[in-house]
Amino acid sequence: MYVLYTVLLILIGCAMLPRLLWRSLQGAGYHRDLLERFGYGAALRTAMQQAQGCLWFHAASVGEIQGLQPIIASLRECFPTLPVVCSTFTPTGKMMAQRLIPEATSIFLLPFDLPWIMRRVVQRLRPRAVIVQETELWPHWFRAAAHRQVPVVLVNGRLSSRSVRRYVWIRRLMQRVLTDVTLLLVQSQEVAQRFRRLGAAAHRLKIAGNTNIDRALLAAEQVRPAHALAPLVRGRRLLVAGSTHEGEETIFLEVYQRLRPYHPDLLLVIAPRHMERIDAVVRQVQAAHCQPVRRSMCTSTEAASRAGLEHDHAVLILDTLGELAALYQLCTVAFVGGSLVPIGGHNILEPAVFAKPLLFGPHMHHFPEIAQMLCEAGGAVQVHKAEEVYTQVERMLQHPDDAAALGQRAFQALQANRGALATTRDALVAVLQRDVDDSAPPVGV
Repeated sequence: MYVLYTVLLILIGCAMLPRLLWRSLQGAGYHRDLLERFGYGAALRTAMQQAQGCLWFHAASVGEIQGLQPIIASLRECFPTLPVVCSTFTPTGKMMAQRLIPEATSIFLLPFDLPWIMRRVVQRLRPRAVIVQETELWPHWFRAAAHRQVPVVLVNGRLSSRSVRRYVWIRRLMQRVLTDVTLLLVQSQEVAQRFRRLGAAAHRLKIAGNTNIDRALLAAEQVRPAHALAPLVRGRRLLVAGSTHEGEETIFLEVYQRLRPYHPDLLLVIAPRHMERIDAVVRQVQAAHCQPVRRSMCTSTEAASRAGLEHDHAVLILDTLGELAALYQLCTVAFVGGSLVPIGGHNILEPAVFAKPLLFGPHMHHFPEIAQMLCEAGGAVQVHKAEEVYTQVERMLQHPDDAAALGQRAFQALQANRGALATTRDALVAVLQRDVDDSAPPVGV
């Protein structure tokens, strides 16, 4: 099975190589990231020279990096002398890690999961442990770590029923991969059962909860200055469509046009999930006879006015990283995308921790437990088509007290389910205590 997996990975890599090479020609510095895919590059060289015996953390992209950050901070309090390195799968994830994880000696893109590459990287880096966020399961990487007796821990483990149906076709391979994982810290009993179906041993599974709830609540509790957009949108009610995908912007533009005659103070904010779609979203807004305004152009009240933010049919497009949570804090109604189209949904915690009335679509198979929890608590509304979006947003705008109560129920549900961060930290400490030298004892636990 490993041989077949390797062959398929090489074929896929060969098919993608022309695109990777083209991107390396398009963007300055991209070739350095490309070298990291093969286990080379400056960031990996730094890690191998300065961070041997490190804690190697990995997360797929932006959202997963955000979820990993408090785990890293919590574990660093216990093992302050151990160096930290972080890998991610996407360039945007790498950018976010550079912002959120300053304690990392090195941040790099995860090399291709080929046996000779992963063996070399693990051998040269000699990590004390590999800690992976959510559902990143890489056969050759985990095998190389297990060969050198490096513990591999999955944190915030989640596995949708849809993923299980796909993985069951390669159950033999997945069982081997999961054998190389020292500990699976999963979010719920349902997730644990799904991992068991793929062959995970019961003694390797522990239900720890979802640390993203703790992270979101901790972030919301921090005292922060007013966001730079706050004075620019004063007097406006914000309908924020966050992490949207193709097809969802069209729905919200139609809803916005229907709402505007009755709610002239309403401003639609669209935050596409992928930055490369910004130009396409601008064209959609123009086609809907609205005024597109890029967030990056609103550096001051005067600049925002010149960009058209005061236009009757202005639509603010978030073309910057790291500001969506702040906009959820400012909003009147929030929608989280990737859910009206069959993507699987995105992080619905950020608007919930600010007690905002929340909408999402039917496709939430990436976050089924949280979606179910909020709906059962009466803290979110699931919509299935454009007409329902219009009806629910109109109701929330017409009845602000009811909308506020909905948001409060979401916040209370999260408060009742916090505590996973401490559980995860304690489990990681227990694993590391078996491997850390006496010269680096854990502290503060």
